[in-house]
Amino acid sequence: MKKADKKTSLQRQKKQELIDSLAKEFSAAPSIYLLDFQKITVVQDNALRLNLRKKGIVYKAAKNRLVREALKKANIVGLDSYLKGATSIMLGNEEDPMLPAREIVEFHKASPDILKAKGISLDNSALKGSELENLAKMPGKKEILGQIISLMLSPGANLIALIKGPGSKIAGQIKALEEKLETAK
Repeated sequence: MKKADKKTSLQRQKKQELIDSLAKEFSAAPSIYLLDFQKITVVQDNALRLNLRKKGIVYKAAKNRLVREALKKANIVGLDSYLKGATSIMLGNEEDPMLPAREIVEFHKASPDILKAKGISLDNSALKGSELENLAKMPGKKEILGQIISLMLSPGANLIALIKGPGSKIAGQIKALEEKLETAK
């Protein structure tokens, strides 16, 4: 095998490994955010990456062709039309698939023209990047579970209060009557 052929073969192998790795990450992620990162500076990008890493959010850039192949391999549809220009990717996790949306909105407060959402896949449903604000307003998994638990417990608490209320009045009247009878003796 010629030296040029070996180099080409290694490049293909590396690209295929990257596609496989991306496809695996895409399959495991409940949400995928495709972003335009053209105007971001190196300082902003490094600060963003550090912040996202602390919160467990995967953020990376890859060539559109490789992302397209990885999406196809992961059976994720509807995002191909957003793969134009410089593209970076954020992946939501099972705990809070909307966390990347909130982080992007927070980033926009300091730099509104940078890191625009192109397209979003949420549980394999494609959304336009303009839906980012709505997703950011949605509560996370913990908040939803807290709301459900409080809704489940509130009828029981109300029932106990209803039962306890009249019962305590009767108990108070019985006690008063008992005290009255004792003083009368």
